[in-house]
Amino acid sequence: MSRIDELKSLLASDDLSTTKLADESGVVLDIDSLQVLALNETGMFLVEVLREGASTKEELAKRLAEEFEVDQDVALKDVEAFLAEMGKNLLDKKRK
Repeated sequence: MSRIDELKSLLASDDLSTTKLADESGVVLDIDSLQVLALNETGMFLVEVLREGASTKEELAKRLAEEFEVDQDVALKDVEAFLAEMGKNLLDKKRK
């Protein structure tokens, strides 16, 4: 299973709770560990896009570039950083 698929599965589970804040940022609560992750506006946007069904880094980057009017290469780097952080802070801890 790819990291994106693992993250999508975790986001759809009852193991996490996400809340979008008024400024478009958000928080993710890992219910098992009671760990809270703060997300900036782009991070929260990517969580929403994943929940809508995006399944590739390229698709996430395309949506991010369109929404925030940034270059596709910049968006792809941001997506890769987001996936790495979410992997480190959520997925890797769930595997242990």
